[in-house]
Amino acid sequence: MPRWLGYGLLLGIVLVSPACWAAGATLESVHLSTHGSTTTVRFDFQHLPKYRYFALGHPPRAVIDFDGARADGVPSPAGGGVGNIRLARHADGTLRAVLDLSAGAELSGVHADGHDLVATIEGGTSGTNTASHGAQETGDSPLPAKREKRSAPPATAARDDDPKALYRAAAETGPVVVVIDPGHGGHDSGTRAASGLMEKTVVLGIAKALYAKLKATPNIHPVLTRDSDTFVTLPGRVKIAQKHHANLFISIHQNAYPNDHSVDGGTCYVLSQHGASDAKAAQLAHFENSADRNVAGVHFSDTDHTLNAVLTDLYQNASIDDADDLAHDIIGQFAKVEPIYRHTPPRANFAVLRDPMIPSVLCETAFLSNPKQARKLATSHFRDQLAGAIYQGIMTYFRKHPPERMQPVGGSIYTVKSGDTLSEIASRENVSENVLMDINHLHTKTLKVGQKLELPGGS
Repeated sequence: MPRWLGYGLLLGIVLVSPACWAAGATLESVHLSTHGSTTTVRFDFQHLPKYRYFALGHPPRAVIDFDGARADGVPSPAGGGVGNIRLARHADGTLRAVLDLSAGAELSGVHADGHDLVATIEGGTSGTNTASHGAQETGDSPLPAKREKRSAPPATAARDDDPKALYRAAAETGPVVVVIDPGHGGHDSGTRAASGLMEKTVVLGIAKALYAKLKATPNIHPVLTRDSDTFVTLPGRVKIAQKHHANLFISIHQNAYPNDHSVDGGTCYVLSQHGASDAKAAQLAHFENSADRNVAGVHFSDTDHTLNAVLTDLYQNASIDDADDLAHDIIGQFAKVEPIYRHTPPRANFAVLRDPMIPSVLCETAFLSNPKQARKLATSHFRDQLAGAIYQGIMTYFRKHPPERMQPVGGSIYTVKSGDTLSEIASRENVSENVLMDINHLHTKTLKVGQKLELPGGS
């Protein structure tokens, strides 16, 4: 199951395990200095909390999350490769620092320095030395001077078993997989119009029209969870998306409001926070009970439960953010063919949205309980209009977020030879077949002579 984080947004993920982490920490100050083309930002804590970071593009940003931390009235410096620093505390207690980077600047690294955390930015500077908010230059060092009000613990050398996973986004070379899920089916008819028109019939018509549009689009591989009047369980629909290595999951439904037949319009739902918690728990349980702990080339630990939780959070947060963008794009297209029920994507605990790695939306295309919309839904013309709106929403989303995939740093390219099999190559590289399929976006285990495979490691 490829879970590409951010579709052109995520440039790297690093999980770190410094020697001294503390809960309930307070960010006391932020210092920034530049030296030549290097900008450093020092986050000054009394006790350094657990942290994680990643980089984003379009526009370029560096994001650092501090667990259980707070910042009260801390000024945000700017200069060199950093245009702005934004601090926000999330409902779960995470303090997020977003560094808006200058053009040409990129995050070089983040490391613990005693009680402080130092982020290094390369490029995007004017080449002059500056200091802001208490940072002071010391000789030729690009690091802001530390305050002497307290002693810092000695630096701890990195251990071989410390997490050092670094993954970068690479342009998607294979077809982008969009899984289309017509709701209900078989004995589950869904909602009904007064005329007897059933939701399961209408959504299948819209889904098939959407499938045809995507099928005719280069480099997109659509998949239907059902193509006839059959029943598929909710977990079964998610498994189909996982089996086909989905980049997007689109579930199609109709709405109903029995107490007011005048209510009409379309909208798109994304996963609620409660649903996200359920999804995370299910995903972590899967890792606990599965021999294959790899997702998109990222290896989940068989012993470090905290690391697995952090990785899942990173994937899930990116997926939900992507789903929210996609839902906005589809709603914008719905507005061209019908009224809008809710302009802001509502959040709900739908089971089909609960894969934490795949950006997923549930489209309520129209109201069968509204007689006027029900009559339109009975026509192939209106169904095609709704399918066209979803299609254009997907295309708008992809134009803003070109599909990418996660690729471990330091891999290599292998050319398939006569007699090679995926299982033999996986065994030789000491990885699972699923990892190779994820990295190379393969939909079949059959290989062709001369085919290029990216390997997650090796020479």
